[in-house]
Amino acid sequence: MNPPGTPAPASAPAAAAAAAADRRVLAARLLAARRQVSAVRGVPRLPRDGRPVVCSAEQRRLWLAERIGGPAASPPVTAGLALDGPLDLDRLTAALAAVVDRHPVLRTRYAEVDGEPVQLLPETPLTHSQSASLIDLLDLSFAPEPEREALAAALAVEAGGHRFDLASGPMLRLTVLRLAADRHRLLLVCHHIAADARSADLLTAELAAAYRADEALDAPDAPADDRPQYADYAAWSRSRLDRVLPERLAYWRHLLAGAPPVLELGLDAPKAPGGGGRRTATVAVRVPGAVVERLRAVGDGARLTGHTVLLAGFLVLLARCAGRREVAVGVVSGGRPHPELDAVVGCFTDLLPLRVSLADDPAFRSFAPRVREALAAGLAQTAPFDRIVSAVAPRRAPGVHPLFQVLFVERTEVATAGPGAGPGAGWGPGLDAAPWGQEVDGSAYDLVLAAGVGSEGAELVLTYPCERFARSAVAGFADALVELLALLAERPEAPLSGVRTAEPWRPPAAPPSARPALPAAGEGPAAGEVSGPVAELRALWAEVLGREGVGDHDDLFAHGGDSLAVVRIAARIAERFGVDVPASAFFESPTPAGFGAVLARLTEEQQHV
Repeated sequence: MNPPGTPAPASAPAAAAAAAADRRVLAARLLAARRQVSAVRGVPRLPRDGRPVVCSAEQRRLWLAERIGGPAASPPVTAGLALDGPLDLDRLTAALAAVVDRHPVLRTRYAEVDGEPVQLLPETPLTHSQSASLIDLLDLSFAPEPEREALAAALAVEAGGHRFDLASGPMLRLTVLRLAADRHRLLLVCHHIAADARSADLLTAELAAAYRADEALDAPDAPADDRPQYADYAAWSRSRLDRVLPERLAYWRHLLAGAPPVLELGLDAPKAPGGGGRRTATVAVRVPGAVVERLRAVGDGARLTGHTVLLAGFLVLLARCAGRREVAVGVVSGGRPHPELDAVVGCFTDLLPLRVSLADDPAFRSFAPRVREALAAGLAQTAPFDRIVSAVAPRRAPGVHPLFQVLFVERTEVATAGPGAGPGAGWGPGLDAAPWGQEVDGSAYDLVLAAGVGSEGAELVLTYPCERFARSAVAGFADALVELLALLAERPEAPLSGVRTAEPWRPPAAPPSARPALPAAGEGPAAGEVSGPVAELRALWAEVLGREGVGDHDDLFAHGGDSLAVVRIAARIAERFGVDVPASAFFESPTPAGFGAVLARLTEEQQHV
């Protein structure tokens, strides 16, 4: 019997329940503490006071690319949807306004301050007229019914080439193609400075939710004024980058030292110029799932990813096509580096060079892991691409992408488990939605391979410039790549030199390249001519490069000049001489002596306009 005043012992079930309750309280406290720590270590919020905001490294690269190469230098991001059912255009306009107001980056404008781009964020919500101006409605119901889909596809390519004004915005446009009262095709086009592929998926999902209007876009625990915005990421990422950039640029200088300047592909040129009004075209092929799975298993140890083995096979064929023992291609890097940014729209991707050697004639079993290691090393040393170009200082020529001319893109596949699945789902009763893929007409590269891997295999889409390569040559290259991947899956132990395809792309005698030649070091097309105000140009070179003793024949790019240097020198020339200079002139004549002749010619031409 218990002494007086002593509580009776709890039963075992009650004690267990009490202990569980204590654990829940403790877990709740730990979770709350973790959230507080996460908030402290998360993305700091900038004051929403209307002041200019620094651009992210990704935005800076795209701003420079457009200043140097024009709008075509940065193709837009697009997302297409097929909507079957009655579509309320007024409701769609209101939904788009809600989405755009949620993401200020879609209305951000860009200005230049001291030679650097800055963001000017919107200060007021969209008006009704501004919302309506973001939508283009094209009624195709006048055309014969069998022709409407093809007409919509052609108009979508044209709409995908919309040119955005970075100084005035906005950075988004929605084209609605009406095939019939209950059949529509939607194409969302965003400037790449404001969106990436993940952003396009976010925007289509949010547009559907806003149109459906049966759920709030805002999460309950994320008030509108506390949500992270892309501008917050831009400032945060730039501050983090400053701490690691010098070491990372040293890595890239070492890796790319002595790399061949241009990858000339031995693909046949078109017999007639032009591509039916198109700048670029595509060729698509499929790789069977069994081939991809066999290739993934060839690595030593852990299985390789599907994208890695496709890239490795692509590199092998590129080396053969160009007659090289090593190749450099570009890969897309980046992503949202903090969970708070998962639902943020903006550009989180950049470019990285990948240099791989085949000089020792490896077997695919050892070459594919080599590609994986090179990728991992590059991703561990990520740096803004424009800064890498500045650090490496390669020879430059107009119209030639620096460091690499071929790009490999990992395309994410959306699982479609059934009707209504995927990013086009959820528009509400009466509307059936499905992805509607369309091409973008334009590319800064000689060849882009977009590889999508799914459960049934891989789809490879090659994009090429119509003026450089014949379609038959690119189609032959694509077929050879599929054949090569199948052979490598069968013979992963064989030296790569012994695994051959028919190489149907190669012409009997390769025609001379239409690409501008790279000037020799210290020379330019007019390097021998010292004319024009060369002394003032030397001073400009020295001012922008931050160095003394610039000579008449010192190359701008060999001494650390980059795209930003071109922008700054062009602005100073416009101020001092009243002459607008195209960026291509700097690549053709990168020395003060050579550029003096160019400036004299441009001055005379513009005086007579």
